[in-house]
Amino acid sequence: MSKRRTAPPPARSAASSARGPLLWGVRVCLALTLLTPLVVSTHTIFPFVVGKALLARLLIEVAACLWAALLMVDRSWRPPRSRILLVLAIGLACTLLAALLGVSPMRSIWSTYERMQGFVDAAHWFAWVVIAASVLRDQAAVRMLLNINLAVALVVGCLAILGHFTQEVPFHGIPERDAPRVGSLLGNAAYLGAYAMLNALLAFGFLARWLAARLRRASKDEPSAAVSRREVPLLAFWTATAVTNLAAVALSGAFTAAVALLGGLAAAAMAYAFLARSRLLRTIAIAILALGGGTAAVLATVFLFPGDHAEAVADNSLLARFTHANVQNPSYVKRQLTWQAGLRGFRDRPWFGWGPSNFIMVFGKHAEGIGRHTEIHDHAHNTLVEEAATKGVFGLAAHLALWIVLFHIVARAAKRAEGAERALPLFAGAALAAYFLQAFVLFDTLVLKLLFSLLLAYAITLEAAHRTTDGVASRWTSAAWRRRLPRLPPRLVLAGTAACVVALATGGFASTHAINAAAANLAGKGSVPVTRERPVAHITQAIADFGPMAHAARIFLFVELTVTWRRNRVYRGPILSALLLDLAAAEGARAAQAEPLNWQIPVVLAKLYAVAGRYDSRYIPLAAAEREKALALAPHMDTFLPNNMRYD
Repeated sequence: MSKRRTAPPPARSAASSARGPLLWGVRVCLALTLLTPLVVSTHTIFPFVVGKALLARLLIEVAACLWAALLMVDRSWRPPRSRILLVLAIGLACTLLAALLGVSPMRSIWSTYERMQGFVDAAHWFAWVVIAASVLRDQAAVRMLLNINLAVALVVGCLAILGHFTQEVPFHGIPERDAPRVGSLLGNAAYLGAYAMLNALLAFGFLARWLAARLRRASKDEPSAAVSRREVPLLAFWTATAVTNLAAVALSGAFTAAVALLGGLAAAAMAYAFLARSRLLRTIAIAILALGGGTAAVLATVFLFPGDHAEAVADNSLLARFTHANVQNPSYVKRQLTWQAGLRGFRDRPWFGWGPSNFIMVFGKHAEGIGRHTEIHDHAHNTLVEEAATKGVFGLAAHLALWIVLFHIVARAAKRAEGAERALPLFAGAALAAYFLQAFVLFDTLVLKLLFSLLLAYAITLEAAHRTTDGVASRWTSAAWRRRLPRLPPRLVLAGTAACVVALATGGFASTHAINAAAANLAGKGSVPVTRERPVAHITQAIADFGPMAHAARIFLFVELTVTWRRNRVYRGPILSALLLDLAAAEGARAAQAEPLNWQIPVVLAKLYAVAGRYDSRYIPLAAAEREKALALAPHMDTFLPNNMRYD
């Protein structure tokens, strides 16, 4: 009897073979973006900002290209239906509209080296959320990213503790700018405090999840109620992350971060007090609420009735800032004046605002009283005020709508979850509440946007878990609604989407390279050979490298020519001096064309011409003309104008 032949297994298609590597490539790029808080680009200007932003953008662009290829292979990895993504897309459209209709579209789109924000940055983080929502389909996958983020936060917290003792950024030798406060790898104590505060809440969420699961098993007398060897490393990791990040908040001296942390813990405790079935968990929650209430009462007393408590807290910057927190505190007064300027700016342009990243122009025009004696503010230090001033009523409405949708989805998920699965949504909601609270006195930074995007991705998975029972979502995504839309061939839509993604990513690669070269030249570490004219040559090369962000380079050029004017005049002669002034005049005209309402340009030009006028009287009228332009744009900023026209 002959043997029965079995048919060979079907050969795998090229598409199915490529699906796995492409999917994992996208996920790896998303995970690598979580490492950006560790980056310090010592070869560029603003090393704590530029390197982080460029690395994040590069990784997002690579992820976008891989995701576009994945869509061509398997279109099931397209973005899910989500109200969060819908509102986020509307907000991005409002940002673009405000940028194009603002007072300086180029600055609104590209921002500055010091901030690296603007529409381009917002578009990258929107892409990150869309891609993450597409390739991370369940909560387990997002929890893996959350734990990778906590591992990075553990490193940042340990380095912050180390920096407290050395008073410099570990492994980079850069002195702490706010000593004895610690900014560590983030470069600013307030940024470190906000970042550490959010990660401490997330670490508490994982610990609460484990504790709730153990109590549930113990209540059923299960053998697995004891701590297993497998759980010990995770418990040690989450505990170490929570402790080091709490220490980082304390060492940063960030008053707002500490208050937001207490608010987030109070929100989580209150939710547990109402929702938890375990008596022990409810008791812990009530105890935390009582402790938080007492702390809040003490802080309110200190805030309303200031006094001198410096002797008791001299060695702790956070306690010192707590005891000196009151309505007369200079930091609070300056923020209040900045908020007033922002609201006046909103009154001037209520519909579409002044444009993203243009708040410095609002501040120059509307800062009054002692606000004219404060440092220059390019942010409102209040997200709601800044959204209103720079994006108008539409941008503000989109921003508030996103928060309403977020809190609704997370609160509903926490209410419907059972047992241990309730902990992480509760603490994610607490982190979002703390983020919203600290945004009243701080602005978004790159590391905060990274954490916010991660929380958005987690919220989208929570939304997807309950989509079938969501009546609102079913009406928006019903087949009847989709039939009203024009139908296009799916392959054509995917091909067009992939082509657009690849084209935008290619342009992003080129701009990232150009920005890096320009930032390196501004730091004096670019490709320009070392010569006598090295500073001016570096600055002019930076302007040529990337013109859309040449604002800072032009300011540096005018300042450099001002401080070296006497030496150039004496040792290199009037001809070279005149050529340098011609260069300044040409760049000043380009700067005024790009940013016609930026009062900083005529300020520095007026100083340059005032110094040149000491040797050549022909430049005195030019100095007076630039001074008048500056006063017209910033009528109350006299501290920075005629009273401070000298660099020597």
